[in-house]
Amino acid sequence: MPFYDLRCVDCDTESNIKATMADKTESRIQCPKCGSTNMETVYKSAPAYIKSSGETAPACPNSSACGNAGCRFAG
Repeated sequence: MPFYDLRCVDCDTESNIKATMADKTESRIQCPKCGSTNMETVYKSAPAYIKSSGETAPACPNSSACGNAGCRFAG
């Protein structure tokens, strides 16, 4: 079962809830604080690293474990 970041429209509580896809699409997920099923999805952005021109990429902290062949920071 996936986890969903949800916000209760009635009490404004944000929660990370494990539920089936059917529970989410059929509005069967209840707010843990007030019990309402009036929940909406919270969209969060993932952090990103953007390398500017001329900047060198940082060394991979896991290079000893994975090697540089598959490292996304290998230049």
